[in-house]
Amino acid sequence: MINYFWIEIKGKNVKRLLTKIFKLKINISSIKYEKNRVLLKVSYEDYKKIKQIKTTYQINIIKTCGKKKLLEDLTKYKVSITTFVISVFFVIFLSNFILFINIETDNTKMRNLIRDELKNNNLTIFSLKKDYNNLQEITSNIKNNNLDKIEWIELDQKGVSLNAKVIERVTNQKTNETGYKDIVAEKNGYIRAIYSRQGQVLKNIDDYVKKGEVIISGNIFRNDKPVAKVKASGKVYAEVWYIVKINKSLNYNKIKDEGKGYLKLTLNVNNHEITFLKIPKKVIVEDKNILFDNNQFKIYSKKEKTYKVEKSKYTEREITKILETRAKNEIIKGLEKDEYIILQKTLKKYNNNGKMYIEVFFKTYEDISLEKNIQKIETEKEEE
Repeated sequence: MINYFWIEIKGKNVKRLLTKIFKLKINISSIKYEKNRVLLKVSYEDYKKIKQIKTTYQINIIKTCGKKKLLEDLTKYKVSITTFVISVFFVIFLSNFILFINIETDNTKMRNLIRDELKNNNLTIFSLKKDYNNLQEITSNIKNNNLDKIEWIELDQKGVSLNAKVIERVTNQKTNETGYKDIVAEKNGYIRAIYSRQGQVLKNIDDYVKKGEVIISGNIFRNDKPVAKVKASGKVYAEVWYIVKINKSLNYNKIKDEGKGYLKLTLNVNNHEITFLKIPKKVIVEDKNILFDNNQFKIYSKKEKTYKVEKSKYTEREITKILETRAKNEIIKGLEKDEYIILQKTLKKYNNNGKMYIEVFFKTYEDISLEKNIQKIETEKEEE
């Protein structure tokens, strides 16, 4: 590998010096013309010949290429490179062991059962990985030992992780249903629509109802006397009112992109990143280039930007809009697909101790129907 150097020649009428260089038959690998200077790519021997020319021009080495550059980089980053190589071999060694066990179930008892079964089959953290046939045999054993508890189970090794997916066996049980229900108001509001499928409607459109009041009764009345009981069903939509109080600081940190950043050489093992080289670099677009990937670990170069944080302050109009949007989102989170906001209005806003406080009024169209056990109807005994 030949050592090359990029040299810079500065001065007036640089082309005159180039003429002398060409006459000496100096080998120039590459040349770049710029204003008031020329860049030449030459060998070190040719660089010394150019320096021997008697001239007032400034001649300097600005960049090293080839074997010398490689040796310089190896010397500069030898600690990081050595650490990286040792880590790669260490990771390859560890890739033959199980380092993580993930059991996918929300049932704590089932998770403990699977963990015990894995332990009985010599599958624990830091145990050697099993081959496919052995893993299938263990899967079958665990299921056969727990036929009354496990519907389905799968063991899967990915990299240094063992993943156990399990579905619990559910015993079919008939539920006892009393069947008698009322539809009551879940919230206070003005009734706007009633869709009754079964039961007796006790309220009218535009009536104001309080939380817990019966709207559709499971008691069927004739001549003001209950004659039957059913499970009331239907939907009741009402106009519901809310006042949302919310605040936010007028000051905030503004993130500024200055185009600066780093080029990183990174090792990723089981979604854990280890950075070995970090070189300052101008970064226009953040990206990642995968250099090696064997499903157990990845090695990639990564360009990351650095950002400058500047303190800033919202205008009254900006922060009011932000708070009104946040208040609206709080209401929307509680609405279903067939529910919506009818009206939004800011009632009050004021500044206090560097914060903006607002109160926002909302009028919504919501389903307020709620099933509830039927209310007992007491009848007066006739006097004898």
